[in-house]
Amino acid sequence: MNKFLACGVLALLLTGCGSTGPFSFDEIHLPKALEGSKHDDLVYWLDLSHTIVQSTETERLNEIKRLQQSPAQDELLLALWLSHPKANLAQRQQAQQLFNKAVPGVNTRLQQFFTIHQLYNQELITFNRVITDRQQQINALSQKLNELATIDEQINERRYQGEGQ
Repeated sequence: MNKFLACGVLALLLTGCGSTGPFSFDEIHLPKALEGSKHDDLVYWLDLSHTIVQSTETERLNEIKRLQQSPAQDELLLALWLSHPKANLAQRQQAQQLFNKAVPGVNTRLQQFFTIHQLYNQELITFNRVITDRQQQINALSQKLNELATIDEQINERRYQGEGQ
């Protein structure tokens, strides 16, 4: 009996979902924060950001080249492409300049979005500088180790020659 009752209730619920009834999804009112073009702009930039991150190296380089040659250059779009996770230091620095120049001219929601990209990009620039500094330290220490190894070899050769006489 319980199975039949549950199936009946489920059938009634499912038939209610297909009817237009007094409730229509067209009548849903979004909160003010999600209405209008501000939300659409944010969704557009989020989708675009996702596309950029998923792009291949060739696609990224071609798009950067195309945007740089375009007479009506979209600075924010170019900044996003230049701040790709695999971008080099020069591209990241150029992206920061473009962000600094263009972000103040967009609405508050987009400023927040681009500020996140800008902060992420700045962190990668800082990280890149730390890596470069550490690599220089490693290279200097490696050179000193090689010099010490050469001195050690010379000392060992002199000992060997001294013992042979």
